[in-house]
Amino acid sequence: MLLIILAAAWIAGLLPVGLWGAPWWLGAAWVAAPAAALAAWRQISWPTAAAGVVLAAAAGARLAGALQPEVIPVSEFTGKEATLFGTVVSEPDPGDLTTAYDIRVDRLVLEDGTTVEQAGTVRAWLHQYAKYLPGDRVRLEGELKAAPVFDDFDYRAYLARQGVGAVLYRPKDTLEAPGERSAGRELTRARLALDRSLQRALPEPEASLAGGIAFGRDGGLPRDVVEAFNRSGLRHLVAVSGANLVLVAALTMAAAVRLIGRRRGWPLAAVAVAGYVAIAGFEPSVVRAAVMTAVLFAGELIGRPQSGMPGLAAAVIVITAGWPRLAVDPGFQLSAAATAGLIAFGPWLRHGAESARRWWPVSWLPGWLTDVAALSLAATIATTPITWAHFGSVSLIGPLANVLVQPVVAVAFWASLATALAGAAAPGAAAAAGAAAYYPLAFILDTAQLAASPGWAALESGRLSPGTAALAMSLLAAAALIAYRYLPDTRELPETVRSRAVLGNRLLVGGATGALVLAIAPGIDGRPGHLRIDMLDIGQGDAILLTTPGGAQVLVDTGPSGLRLARQLGAVMPHWDRTIELVLVSHPQEDHIGGLPALASRYRVRTVVTTGDRNDTRTAALATAAVEDRESVARAGDHFSVDGVQFTVLWPPEGGGGSLNQRSLVVLVEYDGVRLLLTGDSEGPAQRALLAAGLEQVDILKVPHHGSRTSDPNFLALANGGLALISVGAGNPFGHPHPSTLAALEGATVVRTDADGRIRVDVEGGRIRVRTER
Repeated sequence: MLLIILAAAWIAGLLPVGLWGAPWWLGAAWVAAPAAALAAWRQISWPTAAAGVVLAAAAGARLAGALQPEVIPVSEFTGKEATLFGTVVSEPDPGDLTTAYDIRVDRLVLEDGTTVEQAGTVRAWLHQYAKYLPGDRVRLEGELKAAPVFDDFDYRAYLARQGVGAVLYRPKDTLEAPGERSAGRELTRARLALDRSLQRALPEPEASLAGGIAFGRDGGLPRDVVEAFNRSGLRHLVAVSGANLVLVAALTMAAAVRLIGRRRGWPLAAVAVAGYVAIAGFEPSVVRAAVMTAVLFAGELIGRPQSGMPGLAAAVIVITAGWPRLAVDPGFQLSAAATAGLIAFGPWLRHGAESARRWWPVSWLPGWLTDVAALSLAATIATTPITWAHFGSVSLIGPLANVLVQPVVAVAFWASLATALAGAAAPGAAAAAGAAAYYPLAFILDTAQLAASPGWAALESGRLSPGTAALAMSLLAAAALIAYRYLPDTRELPETVRSRAVLGNRLLVGGATGALVLAIAPGIDGRPGHLRIDMLDIGQGDAILLTTPGGAQVLVDTGPSGLRLARQLGAVMPHWDRTIELVLVSHPQEDHIGGLPALASRYRVRTVVTTGDRNDTRTAALATAAVEDRESVARAGDHFSVDGVQFTVLWPPEGGGGSLNQRSLVVLVEYDGVRLLLTGDSEGPAQRALLAAGLEQVDILKVPHHGSRTSDPNFLALANGGLALISVGAGNPFGHPHPSTLAALEGATVVRTDADGRIRVDVEGGRIRVRTER
């Protein structure tokens, strides 16, 4: 108990400083009176009471010193153009159109020649395909800006606590010199290589979820999925957390016990945790999670789970003494509270679950399922006040969602890790591993979405006040202490209950297997039997996927973002199909080729048809390099067929001039008597030339240039009586689609991605069916 008492005093010293910015000595003053009273009643010794007061004072002083506001030099120059010479100090953080890095500013030069050495750290959002590693020395040129402050989140203060004093958006970046070789740099390189293996073997968002579960790289998850994980109480699955490490060690231990016995199994569990930490990196959050896992399993190792509590007490003191800012870090607070809840409340909740299994309807449930339910509930109870205080919401459905997915998470972890490692060693094996990993990952995603959908799934009433959260945690700590001191009795279950549980386990596994077969069987062929057209919702740009009757894919343009394109393709292609037969690139501008480099790295692209034109942008150069060995230049009059679908190139003519837009590919697609006209960003002069050449009415028109006013009304009239598709980003700054264009399309049925989301058109038997996402 001594360590637990001292840890309580230490935490009491941290609380007033961390919650209210109170003087460092206030916690010691809080501890002095109860410590003296307990010593007087001979509940603790006077030396213990004195040590508690000293520890509380030391904790307060340590945290108060760490939280002293730090002036970051670069923050004084926001709003000014500058040239920065710095060193990359973070891994890439991918976004839809950018990749973020933290850059330590070694030298800052302003326009007036002012130079500042060692100016702090900036966060820079660079080109989406920027590829830097920690230690690389770079040059950035752009305007320094203050980070935004949102209504519900002070992002500026958040960055400042990490030493980041300013931000840059899309500065010009240049590699000055590669970083020197180091363990951290090589680990980052290996982790990114594993991440790329997942991207080649799995669709999105399953690939990003696999990276999050296997080694904490979840940056590719879309916002709606992240929100679903938050509301369903499953956010911890895609973060480097103690819960994930417990699953890794527990699964390894369970397998090892059967193979080589309990005593020899523990080293293997330790190796699994060490390997996880090595893959995830030695960031504070990773080390913190490893420490919490070690604490929890130390008790199991010696056969006394409750002995983990003193270890947890010691870990909290040591970690927050060494890194005092972690005391106010939500991740550390949640890990420590969850571990304490598992140790204190876990045995009682497991006891309750075991007792409930004597009731006939519950007796059919396998023991592992009731254990998962009990432990999930224990962690949820212990962390609820912290979650509520930091994030303003509490998942009410979280315990149930965790019960459903926790067993599957263990399978998803190992399947994802196997896929990543196989991809680095043998791409062929990675495809098979990825096909297996997809199903547990898809189950987790579907469960999160389903659990998050009810209006009552999460209580979102705003953040708890610091005082209320502290009071709630104090009450929970008192209950945990009682639960810790008085262990429940253990009683053997009757043989009839154990027999029913074994049968229930078989029924559950069999039912899950059957459900999996039923889910897989309908789509195992992957051939639609007709022409399917998917206009992808990729923002302000173009990307259309044509799937032929035999299941071959033809992609027309790739939109502005590799990540958005991958998500959209993941939604419309079979997960095992990683091949694009043909890519038509209408012209080399960002909103049409931005996703091409990512496409070439994630999928096998057999042929790329272009106009042969070049652009001097960074993206265009990367796109050309990615596919130049598979490029075929098209000209008006070219014909080709893919699985019975006919393609005729109408534009550009040989030797024609004009802008890139004017030279956009215009392709007529014909199948089963239906005519589809693909138009890129073609404009009035090209359109009038096509009309003069005798272009006739079409059934489906891809409206040129996102519905801008550069189209000829007579050309748009080709869609009269048919279907007009507009690919356009919501709230775009160009005013697309233009009112005059919409007026010219009055004779057609108009669907658009900004209002309708992804659009599917099925062409079968000469008929056209349209379905929209929204």
